Amino acid sequence: MNKVTNHDNSEWNNSQALVESTSQQSISSELRDYGRRNQDDYFDEDGFDFWKVMKTLSRWKWLILAIVVLGVGATTLLTLKETPLYKAATTIEIQKQEQQILESQSVDPVLVADAEFMATQYELLKSRSLAERVAELLDLPSDDRYADQSLDREERLTESANTILDNLSISPVGRSRIISINYTSPYPKETSRIADAIADNFIASNLERKYNSTAYARNFLEERLRTTKSALEDSERALVEYAENEGILDLSSAGGSDSGASLDASALMALNASLTLAQEARIAAEHAYFEAQKDGATREMLQSDNVTTLNIKRAELEAEYQQKLSKFKPQYPDMILINDRILAIEQQIEREKRSIIQALHSDFKAAQAKENSLKLSVAELKSNVQDLRGRTIDYTILKREVDTNRSQYEALLQRLKEVSVSSGIGTNQVSIVDTAKTPVLPFSPNIPRNILQGLILSLALGIGLAFLLDYIDDTIKTPDDVRQKLGINTIGVIPKMRGDLVMADALKDSRSEISEAVFSAKTALQFTTSHGLPKSILVTGSKPAEGKTSTSLGLATSFANSGLTVLIIDADMRKPSFIVDSNSSIGLSGLLTDPQGRVESSIVPSEDNDNLFLLPAGISPPNPAELLAGGRLNQILEDAYSAFDVVIVDSSPVMHFADSLILSSTCEATLLVVQSGSVRSPLAVSTLDRLVASKANVVGVILTKFNQKRHGYGYGYGYGYGYGYGYGGNGKNAYANAITAATEDDRSDATKRRQVKIFSTKIGN
Repeated sequence: MNKVTNHDNSEWNNSQALVESTSQQSISSELRDYGRRNQDDYFDEDGFDFWKVMKTLSRWKWLILAIVVLGVGATTLLTLKETPLYKAATTIEIQKQEQQILESQSVDPVLVADAEFMATQYELLKSRSLAERVAELLDLPSDDRYADQSLDREERLTESANTILDNLSISPVGRSRIISINYTSPYPKETSRIADAIADNFIASNLERKYNSTAYARNFLEERLRTTKSALEDSERALVEYAENEGILDLSSAGGSDSGASLDASALMALNASLTLAQEARIAAEHAYFEAQKDGATREMLQSDNVTTLNIKRAELEAEYQQKLSKFKPQYPDMILINDRILAIEQQIEREKRSIIQALHSDFKAAQAKENSLKLSVAELKSNVQDLRGRTIDYTILKREVDTNRSQYEALLQRLKEVSVSSGIGTNQVSIVDTAKTPVLPFSPNIPRNILQGLILSLALGIGLAFLLDYIDDTIKTPDDVRQKLGINTIGVIPKMRGDLVMADALKDSRSEISEAVFSAKTALQFTTSHGLPKSILVTGSKPAEGKTSTSLGLATSFANSGLTVLIIDADMRKPSFIVDSNSSIGLSGLLTDPQGRVESSIVPSEDNDNLFLLPAGISPPNPAELLAGGRLNQILEDAYSAFDVVIVDSSPVMHFADSLILSSTCEATLLVVQSGSVRSPLAVSTLDRLVASKANVVGVILTKFNQKRHGYGYGYGYGYGYGYGYGGNGKNAYANAITAATEDDRSDATKRRQVKIFSTKIGN
């Protein structure tokens, strides 16, 4: 084994040296880059490929159908085995606010049915306490349908409450404040009975909670009222005692408006007002007195009747004196008499003025005396008031405490009256809208719905599994796979031969699917180079038994039938595909070792076609790669070019030996044979990479052994013979056994083809 390995390694090294030294004007690098770009563009597409999806579903349709049938059948069976369940619903309304019967504020705050409040009501409806209350009310612990009768009362109550909770569902009706209480049970009458009982007890429990909270508030208010009353009585008693001891008389208790006034304070206020008036009177008297002394003409004098009368008389006498002065002299007795009378009146006027001034002086002294007296009284009362204020500080503190206790007592008394009245009035936000009706038909199981769900789920499972298998299966099956995964064109698609039919027999019928496929591939080859049909074509593959020899024979026969002279070179000297008599030709190995050998003398003609010839492999040498790496191969091909129109070289697999890499760098064109559904993408890509690295002109792929039933690729030539391919599959074989089955078919087909004689030989591979 080690010798064989070392020998192969040496062959590979020699062939690599030859490949690196060989140059070709036409290489396949541009084609390879183009293919890679196409592949990247395909996988970068974001759009939805509807037809690809449909073809994938078509390929796995039997698998999907089987899963759907099993899923629907299992769903139907399980549905029929389910126990029928009945459901009844009671609807209740949660009012937005409680109805306010009294205008006064209630003990509990006014509740608004917002989202948090509604969520609280849902949880209260599902509470264990409510379930136990319903179970106790309906005597469910004594019913063997709800509890095991061998348990004690408490355990049976818990078990029956758990049964209620397990079958109870609470759901809001839309976005309204309506709540639906749903109860499910195998017994129709129990559904409506328990649903209604839950609604009734929920309302009753709400009222009980409100009454309990009101009773607690009433007890609390009564206790606080007793305490406040006692404190008020004590504070009033202390206030009266202190007032008696200090001699304080509070006028507010006798109807006065000033709550803090006393007798001394009232007297002080009155005296202070009198003092102000006395001061004003003294100032006025003083001003009048001093004015009278100053100019003698005061308001009092002007307003005096005596002075006014005397002034009038004096004026009359003066007038009379002046009148008579024009007639008499001043010494005239009458004139002297009038003058004396004037002087007497003036004296009387002076006496009257002095009397008025004396009166003003007396008024001034009296006002001054009154002012001084009031000042003394005010000063005395101020002293008394100051002393009283010092004594009333504690009195005010005690009085404020009395007022506070009285206000608190009155507020508590009023609140107690309100609570006592409101405790007898039941207010509730919950009311029943519709009572539950006993159901006639079960709501579960819903056979049509379950079957539809089973159909949808099984269909989804089948489709998902189909796409999963399609994703896992990375073998090359169709021409689109060749384009997408390898990035090169498909030259032809050769269908899988049926039964015992072999390539040689299939080619005899020009209207058969095989003949049409080979003819199509031959036609495509005529456009692979700038000058048309390549002179030499290498046919190779990734691994054995892919149909390389059958492809070579088919193409050669098709070219020969069109009038071209064709030479098939069996270059697989390790395991020859064409076997001839040992004396008929020295074969390719003999020509490679004999520099004087001629191709014309070593070929074997076909028995059925005059234009078809074979250069067999000859004797298997120990070092085929070394023989091919020599310069003799080019001479042999040149001889073949001069004698034949087309040279087709059938070689060994690329991934096993270096023979094909050497031949690909020498031949004008290289055809990669890929067996449909057998070659994985990484292997095919690696094969193509090695060929491109060897400067091979890979013109395309021949897809062989295509199973139309398995892959269903909708491809046709338009001749009406039913030959075609399409996406999809029948779903009978998974990826795990697809390659194994294909390999077994290949081996069987290879055995059958070795029995066909064309060049007085057998055909293998």
